[in-house]
Amino acid sequence: MNFIPIPRIFLSLRWGCAGILFLLFSLTACQNGETVLTRFEDSPVIDSLLESAPHFVVNTDIEPERWIATTRLGFPTDSLILGRPGNMISVGDSIYISESHGHNVFAVGDDGYLSRKIGAQGKAPGEFDHIRGIDYDGSHIFIKDFGRIQIFTKNFEYVDFFSHFGLRDQISVSPEYIFLECIGIDWLICPYGKSPPYSWIESAKLLPVLEVDGRSGENGNLVTVSPGGNRIAVTYKGLPYIFVYYDQFRHLKTIRFEGKRVRDFEPAVGHPDGSLGGIEPGTRGFILRIKFLNSRYLIVNSEGNYVIDLSENDYEIAAKVIFTTFDDTEKINARDFLLHGDHLYVSSPWEEYVYGYEFDLE
Repeated sequence: MNFIPIPRIFLSLRWGCAGILFLLFSLTACQNGETVLTRFEDSPVIDSLLESAPHFVVNTDIEPERWIATTRLGFPTDSLILGRPGNMISVGDSIYISESHGHNVFAVGDDGYLSRKIGAQGKAPGEFDHIRGIDYDGSHIFIKDFGRIQIFTKNFEYVDFFSHFGLRDQISVSPEYIFLECIGIDWLICPYGKSPPYSWIESAKLLPVLEVDGRSGENGNLVTVSPGGNRIAVTYKGLPYIFVYYDQFRHLKTIRFEGKRVRDFEPAVGHPDGSLGGIEPGTRGFILRIKFLNSRYLIVNSEGNYVIDLSENDYEIAAKVIFTTFDDTEKINARDFLLHGDHLYVSSPWEEYVYGYEFDLE
């Protein structure tokens, strides 16, 4: 589906939803006789990305399901207390949970109790200075803290490190690459080699840098890789699009969010002529987290959690979910997701435990 570039505003046409309008203006939403065109960024980079692959549309107006937690992880033992749960990986029967911008990784067994605390504050091998991301490729564990990536065996034996001063929180690894923030070039996400010298692969770069007038934060970004490495998903945090690639970096599909949330979303925070004395405004995040749960499902946290079924390239919404605690009174503001066995685990730095939900979307 090709898209006609439209200036960066919301347009409303109080006409009927005639077929001729659908042909002229890519996608429209019909509500109470009103046709509303989606906002587009006035950017040739976005225009090129939107034109380079077919689109799958996520309707943000669908009613969410409320999932009530059935289990939880992180029960204290002796002096082990979880703190603020951050990112998660599973290695064999154990789940490892990092502190959100902290200095430790905690191991949790099948019984839900903490069994081991790994790391300490510092810059030596095996020590951490504000953990930002953790991932596992089936043989090695990669942990991003301030200024470096540390590499461990699956038993958390230290192997090596390399310097990397990107500020983005999420790290993702495939069998061939580590996907990180590009340093010093006009692209945002670069694959790095997984063996010394851990240099970025010059022939493969993802997400060009945007130049959008009047906003400073539009280049915030996220990346996730499916467990087998056959799909890569990337996004600008402040825009309602996710770009999905094959493992050879060919643009396969664009996931495009539609609905009232998109039409009402205003990414700019503050104003150059406002009370801050001409400081350029920042950008709110439309998309807060993306993660492949397995080779089939991608989950997107965007003020609502959208589980997208990617099986056989036939994309569809499997669920829109609100995650709650056991008594269904408190909504979980998700930081990370982990599919382990028949449960989807959700962490939040504002919760004492990691909550688990029965996962059966077949």
